[in-house]
Amino acid sequence: MTRALTVALLVAVASVAEAAAANSSGVRGVITTGPTCPAESIPPQPGCEDRPYQTIIRIRELPDGELVKKVRSGKHGRFHAALEPGRYRLEPRGGNPYPRCFSKDVRVKADQVTSVRLGCDTGIR
Repeated sequence: MTRALTVALLVAVASVAEAAAANSSGVRGVITTGPTCPAESIPPQPGCEDRPYQTIIRIRELPDGELVKKVRSGKHGRFHAALEPGRYRLEPRGGNPYPRCFSKDVRVKADQVTSVRLGCDTGIR
């Protein structure tokens, strides 16, 4: 193997390892809407459980608020995003006026995935 090819392979392997390390931290979670029935009870009546919500979630780096990523929750309300270690604000998009979704601040640590639950108020009372 030539020296140039060896160097090219080493650079490629280092790039893959660096990308894998960058993707080893982030957030994952689920977003739901509720209440789904006019009278809430604990535990919820059958059919009145919070429901998964499919939406866009903006991720802003704190403290400056710079938008770093947008992710979409799936039909089961689940989402994930690879992020560098740091502090972030997750801002789910709601409706007009409902559902009203709530932002959440999270801390992402190196080589860890932070689990998050986000909620949106349906306005049903």
